[in-house]
Amino acid sequence: MYNNATFVDKEQLKHLKKLDSWLADNMYEFGEDVVIKVRELITKIEQKGYYYESEAELLNMFANEYNIQRRKK
Repeated sequence: MYNNATFVDKEQLKHLKKLDSWLADNMYEFGEDVVIKVRELITKIEQKGYYYESEAELLNMFANEYNIQRRKK
């Protein structure tokens, strides 16, 4: 399995910031420890400017939940 890096563009950064904010607001829904780790990952990605496929899979799980909850509103 390859773990290719993908560079983050401005649009992805905007979405990462939204996801980070949403996670902070929903910390106890997913467990404080889990949310802290994911938010730390988001910060690292923002600082590095790229992410790996394995990191994208994790973020996509939370992004999907974010999208589901937004549709319910």
